[in-house]
Amino acid sequence: MLHKLDKIPTVTTLEHVLKRLNIDEREDIAMVSGLFEKAKEIARPKVLYREAFVEEITGSSVRINGCDFISHVLAMNLKNIHRVFAYVCTCGTEVDDWSHSEKDYVVSLWLDMIKEMFLYDAIAFFQDHIKKAFQLKKLSSVNPGSGDAENWPISQQAPLFAMIGDVKGEIGVTLKESFLMIPVKSTSGLLFPSETEFVNCALCRRENCPGRRAEFDQELYNRAFL
Repeated sequence: MLHKLDKIPTVTTLEHVLKRLNIDEREDIAMVSGLFEKAKEIARPKVLYREAFVEEITGSSVRINGCDFISHVLAMNLKNIHRVFAYVCTCGTEVDDWSHSEKDYVVSLWLDMIKEMFLYDAIAFFQDHIKKAFQLKKLSSVNPGSGDAENWPISQQAPLFAMIGDVKGEIGVTLKESFLMIPVKSTSGLLFPSETEFVNCALCRRENCPGRRAEFDQELYNRAFL
């Protein structure tokens, strides 16, 4: 069954935004404050998800709800998992469309960061919703295109979107030919119950990544690929 969450509160505060942007000049604070309040008024973050079931795992091939995915990382993580939640989360087309009217480069960067924080609000809300609705304690997520390209190729967005359903019609997220999403501040993947948290970054060898959430784990990499 397809589920949509579209009444998601934006819990990000101006204090969080200013700290993330590292802004302390009075004039800039005033400008960011105005932008943030307007963005928060407009923003409608959304999540579309489907409960799905792992049917077969052969090598690096994983079949879920009749759809085939190719990923060593996916196969490793779902080895003993039967139920997953396929999802797309987004900051929402409303705030994204509004932000594109801004022509100033620096202000556009500020707005991108604000939209990203609204996306994080949606992800946190979604995970909390799944825990409560399905009585789960710990969750992990795998995402196409996250980390090294070999982890789970971004081209796998296509079967993922197909399995979820009418993503564009339900929440306005469009999948481009490049497999990137519009709005850009959107994410997709599979959420699954896990006793030990999996973070995509642990299998990513890129150094000096500003979005890194965990150190590269050579032992985990060997288990996934060797």
